[in-house]
Amino acid sequence: MAGSKTSGDIEAEVEPEYRCLKTITYVSLAKLQPSLSYERHTHDDHEEVYYIIAGRGNIKIGNEMTKFRDGDIIYIPEKTAHSITNDGEEMVEFLAFGGHTAKKQE
Repeated sequence: MAGSKTSGDIEAEVEPEYRCLKTITYVSLAKLQPSLSYERHTHDDHEEVYYIIAGRGNIKIGNEMTKFRDGDIIYIPEKTAHSITNDGEEMVEFLAFGGHTAKKQE
């Protein structure tokens, strides 16, 4: 039946400031070799969530630098500069989930 719930559905109220990815527009598998980085950049029209599959490194979001490792989930708000660096000895693999938040300026 369309719209019906299953026994595995979760109902939870989440405060607006903790909500993210209202829609998922894309999912990308990214790989980053040791000692390399994705340069600092921003997305004006979407937010991202990274799920780290393997590896370790550093990520800078805005002015905050933090370490990450396999199993971590990282939220990147729209219009926020970010970069990711593999400072380990193994390949970093992660899924990037993107969700559009606004229409692109033409």
